[in-house]
Amino acid sequence: MAMKSIFLFAPAETALGKKGPVGFAISLAKAYGAQLTIFTVALDVTTPERHTDAQAVALHLRSAAQAAGVECTLITEHSHVLGVHEVAAEHARLHDISVIGSQGSGLLNERMVAEYLMFESGRPVIVVPQTHATPYTLGALAVAWDNTPAAGRALGDAIALLAPEQVHFLTIVGEKEFPTDLDSAALVTATGKRGIKADYVKAALFGRSIASALQEEAAATGSELLIMGAFGHSRLRSFILGSATADILQSSTMPTLLSH
Repeated sequence: MAMKSIFLFAPAETALGKKGPVGFAISLAKAYGAQLTIFTVALDVTTPERHTDAQAVALHLRSAAQAAGVECTLITEHSHVLGVHEVAAEHARLHDISVIGSQGSGLLNERMVAEYLMFESGRPVIVVPQTHATPYTLGALAVAWDNTPAAGRALGDAIALLAPEQVHFLTIVGEKEFPTDLDSAALVTATGKRGIKADYVKAALFGRSIASALQEEAAATGSELLIMGAFGHSRLRSFILGSATADILQSSTMPTLLSH
């Protein structure tokens, strides 16, 4: 069953109606006939001269959604008993998937909220670069495959929610070892039994960062969305991201679904 409910976290300072996370979320909702909930809040509350009217921004975003034929609900207020990131996670748990950007400046920013959503909402998160301007069109997906539980969870979420017609499994060689009893044919065959065309691509790291390699190779397959497992572990109350997860958040160039 494809998704029916999408949650978008759109900071008032960076939200744009036609591109970035907002534009992507609207086109995603339109593609699947899903309802869209937009949580808009001003993150930079410590700098009065940079204050942005979250209510006005939210109304603009709703107009953009309605113009695309997408049913939209706005959230612009919350109690201050919890932090913004905690409130966002509470709302995200009620939806099929979340969409957010990865802007990283400020005491509280999108990247921090994205990290929290990945590990605390219990739902997959799509991180979208602010410069992304291509609407989602039910195209092919590239699945970063490293034979981990998180990769399996991401694959399952992508198939269940996005119902793709084509999946490109993608493994980057040279970043870490992949001990497995499965061969690439098993991946392709098992996916084909679910009515999905699939193939397997293996590419060398070639001195690139893991984020660059994954995104470049995913784009080369014609995929419009990269699917990968999110990895992290707790250390003295701080959550330490895995290298690939952190790299994607810091160097996002294409929409990426992360699932934990």
